[in-house]
Amino acid sequence: MREIQPGQKFEVKDFDPQDAEGIAALFYAVYGETIPVDSVYDPEHYIQANADRQMHHIVGRTASGDVVGLHAYFRNPPGKHIMELGSWIVLPSYRNTSLALRLVQHSLGNVPDYLGLHVVYTQNVCDHLISQKVTDRFKARSCAIELEAMPSRPDDAPDGAGGRISMIDAFLVRQDIPHAVRLPSVYAAVLEGMYASRGLQREFVEDDRPQGMSRSSVESMDAASLARMTVQAVGTDIAEHIGRFVLESPDRHIHQVVLPLWQPGVSVAVRAARSVGFFLGGLLPLWDDRDMLLMQKLRTEPDYSKVQLYTQEAKELLDLIAADRESLAT
Repeated sequence: MREIQPGQKFEVKDFDPQDAEGIAALFYAVYGETIPVDSVYDPEHYIQANADRQMHHIVGRTASGDVVGLHAYFRNPPGKHIMELGSWIVLPSYRNTSLALRLVQHSLGNVPDYLGLHVVYTQNVCDHLISQKVTDRFKARSCAIELEAMPSRPDDAPDGAGGRISMIDAFLVRQDIPHAVRLPSVYAAVLEGMYASRGLQREFVEDDRPQGMSRSSVESMDAASLARMTVQAVGTDIAEHIGRFVLESPDRHIHQVVLPLWQPGVSVAVRAARSVGFFLGGLLPLWDDRDMLLMQKLRTEPDYSKVQLYTQEAKELLDLIAADRESLAT
């Protein structure tokens, strides 16, 4: 590490291989050695990932070549035409400048055509309102809320409401892809309302019984005490599939299940998930280039008082989620 002088003029630009070392140094300067993923400290990782179009970085760089800010697209959702926008980082000595906002403006105003994106997805923390206000400015829509999905901030952190951190899943749909979806009866009214209010065109078709065997992938995030199962195929064994997922990770604070709304049997899958304590998380538009449904299960009672929300849309969504969780007890 070397000291970066504050007050330098900077530009916001797309990634160049010469920025890779500065990106790694920025992560270290802001987070130290606390990130449990070694690749964030590896300049070669950024060069290769950008070359392979698995990531796209936007940097704030000074005239002397120092990287003092970052925003990045990366392929987290499974779809080919959706990427997550995150890693919004600014060196502390440059946080009293326009850099943070300019990074977002460049990221959303100059989406490279070669990425082929129909949707930009981002997560906003709910222990303060800053990122939510910025996202709302660019007309991203709140479609899901992941309750207590992140661990608490350190005790000496200057911001945040305290306690585990909930996240808003916000979506900027650049090109909607209308398709047929099956609405589980328990969520039919909720989902119809969300589709209408967010301007998404869908054909609602009657659900059928599941066929064949279930197929899924599981992602485990130890640092967040979270496990997520994404279902690729809803089979006749979906209830056993979901039950086994929970039993195999009993120590997690939160379990999530992501279900394909276009597949026959999604209603059976929802009933199976609710029977073991899962409740509504929200809609994930075009998550796998078609829509998926997020459900979640917490080990303890959620503390809704810690969830700070900026828009009325997000507040109404939290009310729906809380009501659905309460309905499990009746």
